[in-house]
Amino acid sequence: MKEHDGDLKILARKYSDQIHALENQLAEAKRRLAVVTEAVELLTKEGIFEQAGLFPISTQISEKYKDMSMSEAIEVILESMPIHKASARTVLLELQRNGFKSASKNFKRDVYTRLFRLEEKGKLDSKKEKGIKIYYLPKREGEGNAERQAPEDTR
Repeated sequence: MKEHDGDLKILARKYSDQIHALENQLAEAKRRLAVVTEAVELLTKEGIFEQAGLFPISTQISEKYKDMSMSEAIEVILESMPIHKASARTVLLELQRNGFKSASKNFKRDVYTRLFRLEEKGKLDSKKEKGIKIYYLPKREGEGNAERQAPEDTR
């Protein structure tokens, strides 16, 4: 009988080791799944899937910006906002939702670059609000104060 007890203990240890190894593999698989899930969420948030055409945006509501340059469309977007200002992400989403066409491989980068260049040329101003850069149109002649006020330093 003692002979069988020894065999059972060896067998129990063997299965215990296998269970422990499988638990480690499961924990590693869960960790990898969490990393992949987080990456997919970030890519979705940044609009990468839409840019690559992997998950196209739902059907377009209109072709509002169809015949406009990106600069014109951005100006129209900022003028149409209730408080006449918007983040780069808001501008990007508005362009995508309303049919702005671009042959660019990285539409998001193009929108951000255009906003930067418009600001550099003095056609847009920006300021940080709660850590987010917000763009708005500068004051024009006849809109109260004729001189454009310098925007807050955002860099």
